[in-house]
Amino acid sequence: RMVFNPQGIILITGPTGSGKTTSLYSLLQYLNTEQVSIMTLEDPVEYILGIVRQTAINEAVKLDFENGLRSILRQDPDIILLGEIRDKATAEMAFWASMTGHKVYSTLHTNSAISAIPRLLDLGVVADVIAENMVGVVYQRLVRKLCPNCKQAYSPNDEERKLLKLSKTQDITLYSAVGCEQCFQYGYKGRIALMEFLYIDNQLQKMIANKAATYKIKQYAQDNGFITLAQEAKRRLLAGITSLDEIWRVVGID
Repeated sequence: RMVFNPQGIILITGPTGSGKTTSLYSLLQYLNTEQVSIMTLEDPVEYILGIVRQTAINEAVKLDFENGLRSILRQDPDIILLGEIRDKATAEMAFWASMTGHKVYSTLHTNSAISAIPRLLDLGVVADVIAENMVGVVYQRLVRKLCPNCKQAYSPNDEERKLLKLSKTQDITLYSAVGCEQCFQYGYKGRIALMEFLYIDNQLQKMIANKAATYKIKQYAQDNGFITLAQEAKRRLLAGITSLDEIWRVVGID
């Protein structure tokens, strides 16, 4: 739904090393056809994509995000990928590009999908501009997957049931890491992305324009189907994909 909006900004947020750039590239790979003009501005270029015009930031020749984006807009691409929104000038240019009919994808360092809104305000982007041009925000973290060869099933104790808000009568099986030759004794093999998706609907546009408190935006979003990272982590935990220790380490429970 967010991807096929004709214009606007989609942000992928999270801490360093959470796979934001990889998610952006998989999105571009999905949209990459000969009928679509895609240009990127990155620091540095991390993946090479066919028929996509990719540009690396070069401070030595004064090619930063702001100046590079100005040059890109003169070529009128359909989709623009900015490696990261770091400062007020880049943020304003990114939103200006979306206002002129472009799709803009970028990353931002925040601790949740909803906190991208106050972060943009803190960078100096006008609330009305955010409300009118932001399509949605994705927040993600990476957790390790349990090794399917050696993970060990167990029944959660009373403390774990309390943490996960499970009744004592619920028949639930959790899994813990053990370690074997296939996972080099780690107990984990591979990683999976946990994600929050915040779609900016008409009501959220009004709340952002009016600078509503973050907790009010979160309450409205949850009342309308928004799933928090902790809820997504719990779903993966109960599905036997990862362990409670790993969820506690990366996400926390609350």
